[in-house]
Amino acid sequence: MAKDLKIGVHKGDGEPEFKWNVLILDLAFHDAMQFLDESQYQHISEQVQELARELDPTHPMTQTVSCVEDLFELKDKGGPLGKINVRVFFVLDKPRKAIVILGAIFKQNDGKTPFGDKKRMQRRGRKYFAGEYGAPGITDVP
Repeated sequence: MAKDLKIGVHKGDGEPEFKWNVLILDLAFHDAMQFLDESQYQHISEQVQELARELDPTHPMTQTVSCVEDLFELKDKGGPLGKINVRVFFVLDKPRKAIVILGAIFKQNDGKTPFGDKKRMQRRGRKYFAGEYGAPGITDVP
């Protein structure tokens, strides 16, 4: 992989304005592209952009987000996704005012988040905060 971390959106850009930066692990992009086509990925991307417009992306007005221990998961199903039940995992990097996208899964059951998926996302979150994915080139963009 060329870069471990990409900038999805910059705080202050957009109309309406983004209130948060969005940082995306390359691993998260590769996760999503294993089960989404281009239009479905675009739909999920738009959902994440909407989160970036929220004052508190952990309690959005228009999407469903749940807390899974020390992670958050954006839930989406139906519409452009068809029967695909998607979970997008993220953490907040408050000093950078960033939503950090850790990964995505195609959730096949109606129960709790699978243990292995949760542990993998938690490990990615720890590695992000330890600086193992490189610097995205932003601090706290005004």
